[in-house]
Amino acid sequence: MKVYDISLALRPRMPVFPGEPAPLLEPTKDMGHGDPYNISRLTITTHTGTHIDAPLHFLPGGASVDQLPVDALVGPALVVEMAVEQEITAADLQAAAIPPGTERLLFKTRNSRLLDDDDFRRDFVYLTLDAARWLVERGVRLVAIDYLSVEKMDAEPNIVHQTLLRAGAVIVEGVDLRQVAPGPYLLACLPLKLEGGDGSPVRAVLVEM
Repeated sequence: MKVYDISLALRPRMPVFPGEPAPLLEPTKDMGHGDPYNISRLTITTHTGTHIDAPLHFLPGGASVDQLPVDALVGPALVVEMAVEQEITAADLQAAAIPPGTERLLFKTRNSRLLDDDDFRRDFVYLTLDAARWLVERGVRLVAIDYLSVEKMDAEPNIVHQTLLRAGAVIVEGVDLRQVAPGPYLLACLPLKLEGGDGSPVRAVLVEM
């Protein structure tokens, strides 16, 4: 059995959305300074690195991260490589011949090479509104992409996110698929159980089936 860790390492120098702080890990107890053990304080936003968007992120009164159905986060998944320059459209999804009944889709794009850049890049590949509707119409329960957003930068009013989240689809952003070939896998993608949280970093893995 081969397991792929598709989570980004959280570190001070990593791509984060403009205006958001990078992760900060500060020791509060340090054995090197005479303390009996090591403890650290972690300061991080709920949408840093590989993370889940809960409906509450964009929908007032939407479900929080602790209310997400766990069975949507674990199960058979399909990694699909999309050779597009900027947008993933409904026509692109139709051409990809995604099998009917696929519930969890992870999109591998040229975004993967942007992950080597410590600075945030605005020129990432994203889903269009018709692509989001295509996914919803086919009952996809989890949508993941290999950069920090499924939607075009500065899109208003975040209609792609809202379309997916209103339909109950979980959004996972920032997955690292550089070492993963297209094909079927078993996905486990579990957030922190943050009561009232609008999202959470995740440790996501794919297991070869």
